Amino acid sequence: MTDRAKVYFKIRAVMVFVFFILCLGFIAIRAYHMQVLERGKSLTVAQHQYYDRRINLASPRGTIYDSKGRELAVSMRVNSLYAQPDKINNKSPVAAKIAPILQKDARDISELLSSPKSFVWLQRKMTPIQQEQIEALHLYGVDFIPESRRFYPNFELGSHIMGFAGMDSQGLEGLERAYDKYLKTATKYMVLERDALGRWIYIPENAKGMKSPYNLHLTLDLRVQYIAERELKKEIIAQKARGGMVVVMEPSTGKILAMAVHPSFNPNLFEEYGADRWRNRAVTDSFEPGSLMKVFLLAAVLKEETTKENDIIFCENGAYNIQGHTIHDVSPHGWLPLRDIIRYSSNIGSYKVGKKLGAERFYRYLDAFGFTETTGIDLLGENAGNTRPPASWSPIDLAIISFGQGVSVTALQLITALSCIANGGDLMKPYLVERITDEEGKVIAEFSPQVRRKVLSKEISQRVTSVMKEVVTSGTGIRGRIPGYEVAGKTATAQKVESATGEYSRDKVVASFMGFLPADEPRVAILVVVDEPKSAHYGGTTATPIFKRIAEELMSYMGTPPTEKDFSKKLILAQIPQTTKQRDSRNKETSQQGMPDLRGLSMRKALARLAEEKVRIRLAGSGILVGQRPNPGDALKEGCEVFLKFAPPR
Repeated sequence: MTDRAKVYFKIRAVMVFVFFILCLGFIAIRAYHMQVLERGKSLTVAQHQYYDRRINLASPRGTIYDSKGRELAVSMRVNSLYAQPDKINNKSPVAAKIAPILQKDARDISELLSSPKSFVWLQRKMTPIQQEQIEALHLYGVDFIPESRRFYPNFELGSHIMGFAGMDSQGLEGLERAYDKYLKTATKYMVLERDALGRWIYIPENAKGMKSPYNLHLTLDLRVQYIAERELKKEIIAQKARGGMVVVMEPSTGKILAMAVHPSFNPNLFEEYGADRWRNRAVTDSFEPGSLMKVFLLAAVLKEETTKENDIIFCENGAYNIQGHTIHDVSPHGWLPLRDIIRYSSNIGSYKVGKKLGAERFYRYLDAFGFTETTGIDLLGENAGNTRPPASWSPIDLAIISFGQGVSVTALQLITALSCIANGGDLMKPYLVERITDEEGKVIAEFSPQVRRKVLSKEISQRVTSVMKEVVTSGTGIRGRIPGYEVAGKTATAQKVESATGEYSRDKVVASFMGFLPADEPRVAILVVVDEPKSAHYGGTTATPIFKRIAEELMSYMGTPPTEKDFSKKLILAQIPQTTKQRDSRNKETSQQGMPDLRGLSMRKALARLAEEKVRIRLAGSGILVGQRPNPGDALKEGCEVFLKFAPPR
């Protein structure tokens, strides 16, 4: 090779080398531009070629149980119907076949099937009957995907507590929302992809990262909830009232046993109701408590010793003027002791007692009883009510606040404050969830009674209870008397404020009653609120009978026997008068025959038959007697235990 040829060869080699370097450089620059500067655009192009999107599927949620292990909310496996439009040729005929089954317009279905999307939902969580009818059509490009659907087996019962979950299994209201992070699992999804020929394929269920949901065990008792809702609904219908609430609490622990709100809704069909029906009014809505507030005024003056139970106050014969405003009593009274001011619910007497206590001290006790803050219950959206600071109170404000107007509280605040008096002075934190467990039953979290603060001494609580008992035995709450049980209670009738005028309405009221029993060893505290009753306005005639019916049944359900002292009074009132000869004959017959046959009798009649026997009685259930021990005719020894089992009549 000549020198000249060698030079040309080197030149060509350099040129080729430079060309490849430039090409590699261009590729590197282009790659940097596409992968760094235009990364988002490149991903979009790639996804369009090989991957469409991830479609979320509803995952199963944890089960919610009541305190006895009964299911309140469960997850069921159901199927959802989808279509791949690009696989369907005759879209209109397919839509015409599907639409009647899904109860939808054929044009709407046709529009979905004509979508440029690779995947469309036709019906989420369909019924088994719909599924069978669709399967019988054998349609190409239409198929099912298994999902989970939330189901509430008790329908409306406890709906405001449970709340509900949405289409994608997310908690939207109630405990479902408050404990969503425990009840839900990682989201199930399916991924649409293209194969090498550009055809759509999918992975039906991607369970990567899935975990089992946790279960909730509540303080709620389904039987107590049923009784509360049944009696509340019955009275609201009878009174043609706007609505109402019942809250049942265990005073010693703060456990919520029932929380009934009417009107209610079916959480299985929650979308058919307005958002106003979903709201748990016992937690979110505040109202003026009326004369219920007199109980807490009484507790304050007894503790501060500004007035004693038997101190006499002049009640102005039913009308009293304060700064140009006249306050009235329902019935005129002259001189009354403090205990009778509460018994007969005198507004004028309450004002004079409150005036002597003073605004600052009264507000301090309202704060101590929890009327200026939320209770901390494990539900979302709790209202703190509205109690203004005492610096803004005028003399007329002090007057009306003394008998429960001019302040607003929630039903939950009231039942919690009442339980404070019932349990000896401890303000408890109310709660609904007792424990959280995993799928194997292992306890993940547990909640126990929590004392927020000490408000009253036991001695002051007992004195307040004593006065409240008189309200029921001979005062405004006499309709709440329950033979065999001592009841401590208080009635209230509070006028509502007209939103248009800002004035108190003459015919719109909130009627209420709160009480606990047995008074000296309370098992339950019950608050009943009826909003705008039409037939009977007063709390003593509207709310008190609801309390009585609920309380009577709960004492039976809880196996709380009547006290001997009060039950003897019950027998005097309930028995048909008998001659001395008849009573002697009956006593002789019982002693000769031993254990009487009580089967088929009501609880009242069965206990009356055993009233004169010196035995210990244990009760179970409610309704009529279906089982007894000892058996009929067996000997009855003094001090032996008699077990009586009751069940609802068929």
